[in-house]
Amino acid sequence: MNKVGFSLAVMPSISSLSLFASDDFAGQWSGQEKNDNGLLYSTITLKLKQDNNTITGSYCYVTRGGNKIDCHEDDGTNLTGTANGKKAFIEFDSSFSGVKCKANLELKDNKLLWKLIKDPENGEFYAPETYALDKEVSQGDLKSDMKVFSTSDFTITLVNGCGEFYTVCDKVKYFGLRNKDGKQISLEGKTTQPVNSSKANGMIFNNSGVDYIVSFNPLVLKVIQGNKSLVEQSVKWE
Repeated sequence: MNKVGFSLAVMPSISSLSLFASDDFAGQWSGQEKNDNGLLYSTITLKLKQDNNTITGSYCYVTRGGNKIDCHEDDGTNLTGTANGKKAFIEFDSSFSGVKCKANLELKDNKLLWKLIKDPENGEFYAPETYALDKEVSQGDLKSDMKVFSTSDFTITLVNGCGEFYTVCDKVKYFGLRNKDGKQISLEGKTTQPVNSSKANGMIFNNSGVDYIVSFNPLVLKVIQGNKSLVEQSVKWE
């Protein structure tokens, strides 16, 4: 098989590169896409380091509902590139037989926009044509717009992307840690609030048909799939 991927009209690559660039691309970026039925279809993760205008890192793409995984097992460097302001040109290798795939990256509206511009010359690979990624927030980046709570099984960080924590917002994030094995999950969602209220009384997130619901008063975490309750635990703010 010569190619497994997506065709794309080729964009011009970045030909004029500045000598210096800020570390805007550095960090872990991730995105996900769902089917029309709401089930998770694919995820992409880029772990990037930037030294002046030089980019290195790793590329990981999971698609077809987890049936195709193009990620290096050792999570090592399989991506290199060059930054020019808010744009970058990268070259990456597939964990299959395809090498020297090429893509453009662009920072826009707090997103990292991915666009594949060249398939490998030969070999099998899996890569999306276009994708929008969000930068994962580290604990050091979190301020008054976040709160942490814990249950007997989980430690959860909630972040409000619209300002203060209780502000009504459709850009809130959930960073979950399962205490027993360290497994993590990152979700995006929105606040819940009474009609005509400017103060949130909870948050709701969805992942492949599973709802994660946090109610603030009383403070409770519920995980629901359809009509089935998977988790319901009282929690406490840290």
